[in-house]
Amino acid sequence: MHSNNRRKLNLLKNRQIFNLSDFSIKFSMGTQTEIAEKIIDKEADYCLSLKKNQPDLYEDIEYYAENEFYTADKKELEANNHYHSTLENSHGRYEKREYYVSNDVSWIEYAEEWKNLSGFGVCVATVEDPKGKITVSHNYAIYSVKDMTAKLFADCKRNHWSIENGLHWVLDMAFREDDSRARIDNSAEVLNVFRHIAFNALKSEKSLKGSISDKQFNCLLDESYLENVMSNWICS
Repeated sequence: MHSNNRRKLNLLKNRQIFNLSDFSIKFSMGTQTEIAEKIIDKEADYCLSLKKNQPDLYEDIEYYAENEFYTADKKELEANNHYHSTLENSHGRYEKREYYVSNDVSWIEYAEEWKNLSGFGVCVATVEDPKGKITVSHNYAIYSVKDMTAKLFADCKRNHWSIENGLHWVLDMAFREDDSRARIDNSAEVLNVFRHIAFNALKSEKSLKGSISDKQFNCLLDESYLENVMSNWICS
């Protein structure tokens, strides 16, 4: 991504949304049509993981993948930039990821519900552990990027995982997310939202040089600093 395309990182509606103009936005806090619309209104593109809480669209794309992607000649798909694969070997663990994309949404009944929907893709991950156990997973996504290639789709997914894994590490270290035992009703989701709010508020505060944990501790010691953190976040 060119530096002149980079925009300020913003928190939008209590969700982790990165406002990167001319670059796809990737996050996994639920695929919703109104989120896609807000992303487009911010002059950005989206690449959203598709969940089973969108059953009709999920099942349609899953059916398409099974009957069009997996049965097609991979060399032909690759020649048309509709297929890309990677193979990694780390400590006896083999990971093969295959990426398929289609930029034809004319057959999708609900396409008009997703602003600027341009296509969809799937990542098929085949993992063999050191003991020889093989697991296969499928991750579906929809996107607004025009003329998406399988290689670019792979980059989007890898960036997504990098952001998600990095954020999870911070949330666990600073907020002890993995130790949470919230189970009643939607308490886990509510706490997750508050953790993201706190994370973004602390990250956006620049007057104190230090880690998120350092800033947390300073909020406990200095109420005026806490007020500064919150006021900066609210006004950003």
